[in-house]
Amino acid sequence: MTIRFCFGVALAVAGLNGDANAANGAGDRAAAEKLIRASLAQWVDAANRGDYKATLSVWAPDMIGWAPEGPDDSYEREAGAAKLPPPKQVATTYALTINEVIVDGSLAVVRDTWTQTTKHDGGPDKTSTFRSFEVWRRQPDASWKISRWIDGPMMPAAGK
Repeated sequence: MTIRFCFGVALAVAGLNGDANAANGAGDRAAAEKLIRASLAQWVDAANRGDYKATLSVWAPDMIGWAPEGPDDSYEREAGAAKLPPPKQVATTYALTINEVIVDGSLAVVRDTWTQTTKHDGGPDKTSTFRSFEVWRRQPDASWKISRWIDGPMMPAAGK
C-alpha cells in the first residue's frame, strides 16, 4: 500500500511539474512573440523615417535574405547601406501586417504581408504588396533577431 501511495504521489508531482513547465513555456512563447512584434514595428517606424542605422536592430549577425530579384541580402550589406547619409526625403515607406508568429524554443517563424509605397516626383505613388517569411533566433543577450528571410513576388494589384 505504501509503495502504491508513494508512486501515486510521485506521478502527481511529475504531472504538476509538467504542467508548470508547459505554462512557463507558453509564457516564454508569448513574451518572445511580443518582442518580435515590437521589433518589427520598430523596424517599420525606423525605415519610414529613413533611420537605416536603427533598422539594423532586427538583423542577426548571420542574417541571409532572399528577395525575388537581386543579390542575397546580409547583415554586412545592410550595415553598409546604414552608413550612407540619410535621405533628405524617404522615397519608400512600409506598412506591415503580421499574419502569424510561431515560437518554439530558440527559434521563431514569422509570416507577414508588407505593403510598400514609393513616391514618384511628378507621377502617382506606386504601391506594392508582397508576402514574407522570416526565421528569428534568440540571441545570447536574449533578444530576438532575424537570421533568415525570404520575400515572395509582388502580389497583383487589387482588381487586376
